[in-house]
Amino acid sequence: MNMNLKDVFDCYSDEDIRLKDSPSSSDDRVCSLTNTKLGRENAVFKKRLRKYPVILVAVIAVVLLMGAGFVAASDSIDGWFRTKWEKVTGEEMSDAQYETIASLSQYIGLSQSSDGVTVTVDSATLGEDIMYVLLYVESDDAKFAPKVSAGTSFATASIELDAPITRFSHVGASWQYTDDNGKICFVISKTFESEDTDEPINVTLHLEDFCAYYAEDTGLTGTFNGGVWDFEFTLERTETHLIELTIPDTWVGIHELSVSEFTLYAVYDYPSYDVYPRGIRFGKVYAVTESGGEIYSGFSYSISDDSGVTTAEYHWAVPIDLDEIVGIKIGEEIIEIG
Repeated sequence: MNMNLKDVFDCYSDEDIRLKDSPSSSDDRVCSLTNTKLGRENAVFKKRLRKYPVILVAVIAVVLLMGAGFVAASDSIDGWFRTKWEKVTGEEMSDAQYETIASLSQYIGLSQSSDGVTVTVDSATLGEDIMYVLLYVESDDAKFAPKVSAGTSFATASIELDAPITRFSHVGASWQYTDDNGKICFVISKTFESEDTDEPINVTLHLEDFCAYYAEDTGLTGTFNGGVWDFEFTLERTETHLIELTIPDTWVGIHELSVSEFTLYAVYDYPSYDVYPRGIRFGKVYAVTESGGEIYSGFSYSISDDSGVTTAEYHWAVPIDLDEIVGIKIGEEIIEIG
């Protein structure tokens, strides 16, 4: 599916939005990445197509406040990731990195109002085992207060997908900020595992009982609590890629390492006291860019079987362009790529 996200963003006219040209996603991009990776001496590049499951019925009870200084580079999820990249690495996101995120993102643009509050499901980014959904929440007649994380949440949020799951997991943290107009932004992450499928995914999203503080000038004037919002939309499947890494001979107890745009996968011995480098045990995993910037793994999942082997997943704080990553850092040790 070719899609130019700039066409989607033409509806935004705010001069404060830093919108750059967004290239379209195409098979040429995938071929270019694949051919480049095939030339790397210590990596095997594989295509990975994954489908998505019936995900969850869960409570979003805690949100992480990004702060008033966190203002997305555009009103959609790829702009949100661009801003987060800059905060994490201290450097601007490259055009190629932005193109990768844009190619994995889809615009939704559905809104509903309930009890005087409008919720907009703006856009989503899909990986092979994680999804991110960007929501905006606005009061019809007041502003929500900035810098208030405690008590700002949906009491219930459920997402159901029409594909079979092979592993169930809970909703991850939601990142939240309030812009100058009193509009709240949530990015909800959800990890999962599913069987492969070739069909688009029908999504049902249910939100209930939103609670937040209202603001008037610099003071709080009370709270809103209530509302029910239901959305149905379809997401196209996304294609991701996998690099299998060559493990250094000096590393002990680690059997497999591979990296995708969203995740580092690891298989290592359990218990992991003798595994080296020990950063794999404590989740100190980073993707290193050409300029030396580091993207940390924002979430990890692991399971150990009866044979004494642990399988773990470490999800990048921002999806990465594999062609722009020169190494994977675990603790203080680095595997170079290319």
